[in-house]
Amino acid sequence: MALRRRDSEFKHLGVSHLEYKRVEMDRVLTGFLMRVNHRGLPSKMVQRKELSVDRFVKEFTKEQHAGRFPGFVEHSDIARRWIETQLLDMVNRGRPSQAVAGLRPLHGLTYKFRNYYHSRAYGADAQLYQMLRHARGGQGRAALEQLRRFFFTGLGSAADDGPDDRPGGARIDVETQAVLHLNSQVTQDAPQQVRGWYDAPPLCVGQADLLADDVLRLMSLKDLLPRVTLVEYLKILFALHLALGQLKAMELLPHAVARGGVDPACGPDQCPAMGSAADPLAGCPFRTGLFVDTAGIPGTAAAALAEQSTAAWLRRIPDFVRAGYVVRKLDDFADHLVSRGEAPRPSQGHVTVGELLHFGLDAYQERRERYFEARLENILIETPREEQPEAVRPLLDSSMGIGAFEQYIEVLMAYRGRYHHKYIIETIDSLLLKNRPGALIAQPHRGRRRFVLDSALLEVLVQVALLRPNPRGTRSRFTHHTVSLRLDEFTDLLCTRYGLYIDRLPAAEGFATPGLEEEAALRANTEAFTTKLREIGFYDDLSDAYFTQVITPRFVIARDGTVTAGSGK
Repeated sequence: MALRRRDSEFKHLGVSHLEYKRVEMDRVLTGFLMRVNHRGLPSKMVQRKELSVDRFVKEFTKEQHAGRFPGFVEHSDIARRWIETQLLDMVNRGRPSQAVAGLRPLHGLTYKFRNYYHSRAYGADAQLYQMLRHARGGQGRAALEQLRRFFFTGLGSAADDGPDDRPGGARIDVETQAVLHLNSQVTQDAPQQVRGWYDAPPLCVGQADLLADDVLRLMSLKDLLPRVTLVEYLKILFALHLALGQLKAMELLPHAVARGGVDPACGPDQCPAMGSAADPLAGCPFRTGLFVDTAGIPGTAAAALAEQSTAAWLRRIPDFVRAGYVVRKLDDFADHLVSRGEAPRPSQGHVTVGELLHFGLDAYQERRERYFEARLENILIETPREEQPEAVRPLLDSSMGIGAFEQYIEVLMAYRGRYHHKYIIETIDSLLLKNRPGALIAQPHRGRRRFVLDSALLEVLVQVALLRPNPRGTRSRFTHHTVSLRLDEFTDLLCTRYGLYIDRLPAAEGFATPGLEEEAALRANTEAFTTKLREIGFYDDLSDAYFTQVITPRFVIARDGTVTAGSGK
């Protein structure tokens, strides 16, 4: 027996826009850029015709376009390989079932050329936009503006922006030229007005502040890094913050439901986080703590600790699902009261999570119990008790001694708990880029998941960590300047800023005081971390002296905007 949609519905936009499906960051970035161009809304434009490699090759190898794409006609085989490998985002690449998802998100307009059913972002694009949109202190809007200017280059205007005003104009790369050529053939594109659009801060606004600060830091390198490299950096950074935001929600939401309201330290006006501070999450009661295996070798003592850390976080999923159902069903209850005139209509068009939890307090108990008794009766009318799954039958017994609302939630968990558990794990895996470049999680075949620190992710975090905002009044074409960090300063920064533990264990996550074996594992993990930094060219220990063991930038940007080559390779 399947529950009706109104019973099984789990998603609430106040918790997350994520639909808890496996996502690909190319498609997330494509959808995000659509929302950047339309101020948070999706586009009305839907590609009706099936896109194919042959169709793109035919377009770019036409004789009349030879002046714009020299050499494409004469070397159509090379052009085809470039289009397929560099320009297009494919699903099932290299397999008989491969298909075009769309263009790789190297320009802001790539969303116009996608096969929608192969290019779904499953809400991750909206979640990312809302995080930046609601980052405090103007940082989020500044980050969106920087991203808009970078991705919508080569246009006379983009989303009400002015032209690229860099001296002499920006040199347009071939990928951008290709997108602009395709865009010249598209005339219909407008934002799709969404009825009842939920525009509210994310559950953890501190994580949104941190994301905005990281984006602003990274975008200060846009004139120094190849476009493709910076886009890859952004995809890894976005995936990291979406994942950390989900982990925060898995801790924050059950706590809020248990206390009947969000924590006093949470919310846009109360959150103590400051993205640009030395310890940006100081005072946050929901700091994440992930012990990462930096060597990336299964079977080691450090890998075992990372497996333990990962398992501790995944054990939070059932409580998160239960809390998510509580919020979603209280929202149904609140809508019912509003429709009957028994509760005021929300002024913003939606009810926040904190406001919804008030409907779970004693003041509404009698009315709430009657409402969910009716919901339970409807389930029994559609499927009699003797036809219910065995796991559900005991939950329908009135002698359980719990209220109708709790009983209803337990029935939903019995029906749908495993389903949501499975897909939330898939979502976390995909956001943590499991077994892929930039990964924060790995899993060998038939092995256990463990947190890791892939070299591509480490490179992004180093680039961000070595940048500091310029003081007001500084005359520089860059918004940030670079610094060097000692190794211990960098490990402290990873711990305080992102909750990534390397040379210590996160005590708040259930780890006991480390013994001799754990201390040895931590030393080995730190050595592997140092080796990885050396391999990616940011670290050079000139001697055994502590103060010479520093991490240096590849480009040294002075406060006056002078750029010189750093010692990083």
